[in-house]
Amino acid sequence: MNIFKINEHQTPWVSTLGILILVLLTGCAGQYGSYRRDSGVQQSFESNQVPADYKYFYYGRDNEPIVIFGIEKKYEMNSPMWKEVHADATEFRDLITWVWGDYGYSKFGADILDPNGNKVGILYTAIRETTVKFGNNNQISVIPNTPFLWGPVADSGGGVWAP
Repeated sequence: MNIFKINEHQTPWVSTLGILILVLLTGCAGQYGSYRRDSGVQQSFESNQVPADYKYFYYGRDNEPIVIFGIEKKYEMNSPMWKEVHADATEFRDLITWVWGDYGYSKFGADILDPNGNKVGILYTAIRETTVKFGNNNQISVIPNTPFLWGPVADSGGGVWAP
């Protein structure tokens, strides 16, 4: 007896399952970038001398941002959770001062790299894990991994912290 034999009644289900798996894998695949820590980037944020040729965004509360980043102007944010801020504004200097940090989480600066390893921006945060995904039409998604901010329900898979 061959347990892997597929009869004519199973063929549509097997085909459908195969197509579903292919679609899911294709949808999850993306062009992921990365970041590379750089003490010079940290210094540029802390001295308020960031490059003027980037668009800047932050995530978090106005008085306690989680991540601040600047990206080349050709990119468009692919998420409404990010708030744009101008680097020459008083608000920007205040955000840098108040970037979240806690015991065991030290603030750092980093270069944002595209999937080819080219520098396309900078970030300032204490979050150790941040995903940078590049989509079609110069769309970018920056996703900080902040489950510790979600509260006690995070361990059960529920709850969302929203600024």
